[in-house]
Formats: sequence, C-alpha cells, structure tokens
Amino acid sequence: MRRAVPTIEPLVRAEEEVPEEAESVSVGLDRTAVPKEEPLPPDQPPKPSHRRRRKPYVRTPPPLMEVNYRMAYVGTVTLTDCDGEALLTRRYAARDDEGSDDVVGRMRADVAAYLRRKPALKVGIVQDGAPEVWNAVRAALHEEPLVTSCTEAIDRYHLAERLGEALALLPLEEASRSRLLHEWERKLDASDDAIEEIEDTLIHWYTLIDGTAAEKMWEHLVYIRNNKDRMRYVSLREKGLPVGSGATEGACKSGTGVRTKRASEHWKDDGLGFVLTLRALHLSDRLPRFWQRFRTRYTKTVEVAA
Repeated sequence: MRRAVPTIEPLVRAEEEVPEEAESVSVGLDRTAVPKEEPLPPDQPPKPSHRRRRKPYVRTPPPLMEVNYRMAYVGTVTLTDCDGEALLTRRYAARDDEGSDDVVGRMRADVAAYLRRKPALKVGIVQDGAPEVWNAVRAALHEEPLVTSCTEAIDRYHLAERLGEALALLPLEEASRSRLLHEWERKLDASDDAIEEIEDTLIHWYTLIDGTAAEKMWEHLVYIRNNKDRMRYVSLREKGLPVGSGATEGACKSGTGVRTKRASEHWKDDGLGFVLTLRALHLSDRLPRFWQRFRTRYTKTVEVAA
C-alpha cells in the first residue's frame, strides 16, 4: 500500500468534494519524535542493562542495537468554515530520513484540488516558527499556480508560550504577570496592531534588566521582530483561517505519537514507513476508498475447470 500511494492517492483525491460551507484551507508542517531501532556502532559498547540474568543465555544473541528518537515529519491540510472551525483534515507523515518533500508535495496537491473545485477558498499557513518547516511549505505553495495569495500566521499557542517566558524575566509579581498576559491576549483578539504595542512594552522592560535575563529577553524580541507580520490574528479570523495549529499538533500526537510510542515500541525504517502511511490514510478518512482500488491488484477470476 505504501508503494501504491503515488498512483492511487491522486485517484482518491480526484473523487473528494469540498464541503459547501468551506471558506478557507490551511496547511501546517511540524516534526515529532519517534523511537527508531538503529545498529550500534562497532566501537560503542551497549548501554548497561538493569536486569540481571538468572539463567544462561542459550539463544543466539541478536545484533547489537540502540533506540534513538528521530524527528518524523507530520503535515496537515484542513478545510475550515467562516469561523475557522475545521470541517475535515487530511494528514501525512514521513520518516526523518525521507525529508519533507513528499509530505509537502502531497499537501500541495490537496490545496490545488480544493482550489479547482472552489477557487474562492482562502489559503493560509498556520504553524510554529521553525524556519525549516516554513521554508518547505512556503516554497511549495509559491510554486502552485492556483495559489494566488497566501496568509501566514504563527500558531497563537506558541506565541502565548513565548510571551509567558518573556514575562517571567521581569521583576513583577506572579499576579501582575498573569494580568498582563491576559491583557495582551485580549488585545491580540481585538487588533492587528496589538503585537507592536506588546513589542514596545518588552523593549521598555529590556532597558531595565541586565545579565542573563536581558540576553533571553533579546531572543524573544528578535523572534517577535522577525515574525510579527504573522501575528495579525484579527485578519486571520476574518478570512476564516484558524489562529492555532491544533490540527497539525493533533496529528503529531494522535496520528504519529500514539501509534509509534507505545510501551517498548521501536521501529526499523521499513516498518515505520509502512505504519505511518496506513495511519495517515486512516485518520484522513481515505483508507476505505484507497482499499477499494488497492485490493483489485490482488483479485483474480476463478473459473471452474470441470
């Protein structure tokens, strides 16, 4: 089934309809840790075990290996209504060594298919601030002729986390920091210019602190300066786009994490690739239609010989 994806998935995609109430389509790319079984380098001793063997080992020992967490790619394409609520989500995943090209290419194909059916759909990218994932998704949509404009946004939850970290550096009581954070969140919901006001406040506080706190505050200020044009959440809501990357974060957890990080699980490359493919098809509500086409490859006509 994994090998059949390039030929069958476009046929399944061509049969899918866009809900009438759909106003926008948003995409997101992220990475999540997956436990992989990897050969132990010859010059590296195995990790110590806390178990003490009571009986002689009579079987042939397996090859030495270790379990390392590697960052798999997870992508989503979500159709949303006028309130930014998800109507449906397609999910994709790939191993760390495969890179993001295949995932992003399939996400682009979804966006193009939806725009062919409903050209008025607004297109947006909503994800965290990692430059790697932004460069990959932005480049793919830029190359798609049907995407004439695209709104970009930093996930609102990630911004709130960073603002909370910045406030923790200030010589204020906890209650005061909490009130200020809530006030900022209210302003971000009310005005696109709120991020400039927040930036000015943090710049003022930056001049009053020093040492390690000042260094960390500077990092937050650089982040805001580089990304504030993607923090206009009022305009985002007006376009029917979500302000958070919940669809992508959820796919990382329920689509990849829950399936690959069960007790004592670890994966070789092939097995991980297979399970990520099937899991993504299932959670994208594509598995039944995919299976209908796939199973014909293994169907033969049985004729009575006598």
